[in-house]
Amino acid sequence: MRNLKTTIKSFASAVGRLSVVSAIVDRPSVHGLLEKIPGSHILYGNGWDRLHPFDRRYGTDTSGYVPAEELLANESFRDHAFPYAGSQPSVLRLALAALPPVDSCTFLDLGCGKGRALLVASEFPFRDICGVELSPPLAEIARRNAAIMAQRYPQRTAVRLAVGDASTFPLPAGDLVLFLYNPFGAELIAKVVAGVEAALAADHRSVYIVYYNPVFGHCFDASPLLRRRFARVLPYAAEELGYGPDKDDALVIWQGGAAPSPIAPADARIVVASSGTRALLAAPQPTAS
Repeated sequence: MRNLKTTIKSFASAVGRLSVVSAIVDRPSVHGLLEKIPGSHILYGNGWDRLHPFDRRYGTDTSGYVPAEELLANESFRDHAFPYAGSQPSVLRLALAALPPVDSCTFLDLGCGKGRALLVASEFPFRDICGVELSPPLAEIARRNAAIMAQRYPQRTAVRLAVGDASTFPLPAGDLVLFLYNPFGAELIAKVVAGVEAALAADHRSVYIVYYNPVFGHCFDASPLLRRRFARVLPYAAEELGYGPDKDDALVIWQGGAAPSPIAPADARIVVASSGTRALLAAPQPTAS
């Protein structure tokens, strides 16, 4: 019975990916109607498997879900790295818009995968844009995507790629926006925090950590050199519904160094769902009197 259910779900998901079917079910109005029907979600699979509207628009390849064991030849990294799946462009755009002017900043994506976040960042006037990826095949796809976007928008800041361990990658000098889409576990996040603290101690600069799905956000909260700037659950754009795990995602921004004071309350509690892979935000706990 279980195998039969799995087969039915796989078949329905495959049907949903057919171009003639997806052209209909991907419409926001149709999706809004279908989501009220029990079981209709199987037409959308897990969302990440489907060709994202971002790729459909730009001719890039940032869609798909790739398990960690299929990415890494080095087994020593497999216990720490997480699967590849693309973040929602609309969520990242809202987050970057919440920052002060970024023209003096480098955008650094740790665990950039196929580079979707880098391409979105190129819509903003960053001084430099760099992605770090441990998997050479993913990094090569990200390079091709960056070349496609550069040809289409030559006036934008160029995107560059580096292959290596993102948790120990040397942080560029100057003001920095550090982006993470839950790329690895707490042990490696702790290394990132240590690198940020060393950079702040060595130079007068502004550093912003933009953590999308901040499952291990407590590591940044524990740093005495960082403070919250932003904490919200951000909705997907209408055209992105059905292309991710939910309708919205949690995102928290920390800042340190010469960054200006936070502009809004950002003390929501990070709560990790029972799956251990999704962060939620809850109202802060009351302070004991």
